[in-house]
Amino acid sequence: MTTELSDQEVLDRFSRITVWKRGGERAPHKPLLILYALARLQRREPRLVHFEELEEPLRKFLIDYGPPRRSFHPEYPFWHLQSDGLWVIPQIDELTADLHGRSRQNNPPRSVLLRVGAEGGLPPDIYEQLRSRPDLVNEIVQRLLDDNWEPSFHQDILDAVGMPWLAIAPRNPCFRDTILRIYEHRCAVCGYDGQLDNADLGLEAAHIRWHAAGGADAEDNGVALCTFHHKVLDRGAIGLDDDRRILVSQHVRGSQRVEEWLLGFIGRPLRPPQPGEPEPALPNIRWHRTQVFRAPPRGDTIEKGAASPGPQ
Repeated sequence: MTTELSDQEVLDRFSRITVWKRGGERAPHKPLLILYALARLQRREPRLVHFEELEEPLRKFLIDYGPPRRSFHPEYPFWHLQSDGLWVIPQIDELTADLHGRSRQNNPPRSVLLRVGAEGGLPPDIYEQLRSRPDLVNEIVQRLLDDNWEPSFHQDILDAVGMPWLAIAPRNPCFRDTILRIYEHRCAVCGYDGQLDNADLGLEAAHIRWHAAGGADAEDNGVALCTFHHKVLDRGAIGLDDDRRILVSQHVRGSQRVEEWLLGFIGRPLRPPQPGEPEPALPNIRWHRTQVFRAPPRGDTIEKGAASPGPQ
């Protein structure tokens, strides 16, 4: 008979997910697959899901919420999450035999996963324990979100994977207060400075290098932005060049207000903080440009601070 794990043991198992890292490059492939699986659990859907069924949703999650890449491979997390003890594939023997003696570190090609009808899901003991503990699932999900994405992404990701019942935890207000003060309570992109009585209205403190990727709660890693420009910065629709001028992605499209809210700012300098306060540091700007910004930018392309494409 299997002994039920304690809450802390379950949390520890999820916190030990091995995420590929090199410098500040992002690779949230496994966390996205785990969120997909936990959302299915919360919705009382079957534990196992065919690779064929999850391939396109997971590919879309990787495109929308992972770093910009030349190609996206849902088969990688589907296979490699097994090594963390949080994913099982019943057809493992057939798939391993198909590797022709190669290490299980090598994942089977997508075509083999489809041919075999590979399924994957949470281990049965973890699945059964979490089915009756939505509160524990919520805590796991919150930690995954905090460790891998900025808060402006959280609700979008929850909606995308169909995750119910999660309450978003508030962030420490000290960083926000400092950034809004040094930027004089004004958006550094558009200049918006709305207030309701004496409270800021729709103004936020944005991390340039995400807190989830090691970005510090420091003046040279923050910028005051209106809610809209915070969202588009975190989604990679806008970025900064080395002269702190605004870049807009070629992937941005639309008609209503796009020129006014985005395209009209191409090449404009980011509004600086008060004299004597640090401007956004170049390492943080370059991290955002290689790990978040959806290149290429409209107009001249940039080469400064370029990084390798990273994992797929």
